[in-house]
Amino acid sequence: MVAAAAWPQLTPYAKHQIESILGFGREKFVNASVWADHIKSDQRFNHLKPLHYVNLPKGSTQYKQQRDCPEGQCIVQAIYDFSEYARSGSEREQAMAVRMLIHLIADIHQPLHAGYKEDRGGNWFEVKYQDYTLSLHKLWDHQLVERFHENWQQGSTELLKDMPKATLYSPEKWAEISHALVERSVYETQENRLVSEAYLEMADDVTHRQLQLASWRLAMWLNQLW
Repeated sequence: MVAAAAWPQLTPYAKHQIESILGFGREKFVNASVWADHIKSDQRFNHLKPLHYVNLPKGSTQYKQQRDCPEGQCIVQAIYDFSEYARSGSEREQAMAVRMLIHLIADIHQPLHAGYKEDRGGNWFEVKYQDYTLSLHKLWDHQLVERFHENWQQGSTELLKDMPKATLYSPEKWAEISHALVERSVYETQENRLVSEAYLEMADDVTHRQLQLASWRLAMWLNQLW
């Protein structure tokens, strides 16, 4: 959905560069966004797993590379590294880099991709949603996005409506904003970890805005690469 909404916001030259790497048209671009999901079970790509998130300490308001990403194995540094590969890597490196950039810039706008190490970004924090139990991370990764729109094509059209005025900022700032959402509201379920209607109302608003920002920033980031 984020990739589909980003596509019409790309400059003609950025589209040309991307199409020379991925192939022609929006569909190739959108399909590239889920490549990182499709290779998760492939052990050849295990080295990519730490690049989908960054952990910040509770109470932190700033990303600090020496503390949070000392070996460069986190989503913030990965966005910079893949940006360089997208510009000047080999043909194979460019293809992987663009696929990863599309995916990671969406990921970093999901608050729990900048969450706490203690519960693996909400993966170990279970909540009760409707008639079943699932991780808080999965709720934000999947259920809330589906609540916004189950159809990615129609959802991307909705994202382009009333696009908020935004600032590009940097991957560091994106992580800090996501972490601030974690600190402020993401864990505010009821005492029995029940996902209430009030919680869903808050989460729906956050999800909508973060999806919009992700699509705009993805496009602006790629526009400035070339």
